[in-house]
Amino acid sequence: MTLDAWNLEIAGRILLAALLGFLVGLERERHGRAAGLRTCTLVAASAALLMALSLYLGRIFAELGAGSVFRLDPGRLPSYAVAGMGFLGAGAIIQGRSTAVGITTAAAMWTLTGVGLAVGAGLYLPALVATALALVVLNLLHRLAQHIPQDQHVTLVLEDCPPASLRKVRSLLDEYGARVQFVGRRRQAGRERLEYTIKLVIRSGSRWGEMLDRLEGIPELGGYQWHESRVP
Repeated sequence: MTLDAWNLEIAGRILLAALLGFLVGLERERHGRAAGLRTCTLVAASAALLMALSLYLGRIFAELGAGSVFRLDPGRLPSYAVAGMGFLGAGAIIQGRSTAVGITTAAAMWTLTGVGLAVGAGLYLPALVATALALVVLNLLHRLAQHIPQDQHVTLVLEDCPPASLRKVRSLLDEYGARVQFVGRRRQAGRERLEYTIKLVIRSGSRWGEMLDRLEGIPELGGYQWHESRVP
């Protein structure tokens, strides 16, 4: 194959990788992720370029013959691309108070790196299959996961709570199947009532709104806070 024909083929591979990255990036853009159309497209295209460059350099050094002192590992550039994607993927992850947002996007970018490398190597069918699988996972499995009950860590703070009210709260939590992990208490000087901090593990669902409505009906309970807890 002549150099011009090789250049045209590699240009086509880069465009194909960019198209596949665009499809995955479109899905991420729809969900408002930081790594969307532009990032995913560039990741796949650059991975294809690096793989093609690695193959081309391998051809050049192969033509020098076995007597040459120069040696080239064709897998070095692709491995650097995968390692470098780790830094870019880490930048897409936003660490919250107790959860991390963007892990799926980082995984999608890592997948696109593999897709780009496959296209750059001329493995078109595996690249197409991987892209289709990524789109199925990002769309269908996301909807499926929403219907799977999950453990959630929450904190219930009882303000100005007498011991009798605490017992009623504990009974209510047992009724709804909340698992109590820790109960802390704080007392302010000059006040008889205490503030309790209860760490809970609950199952995701809509019934907790009903439980909070019943919690508000407990007499002598000064107030409460219900918020996300740090995962132990």
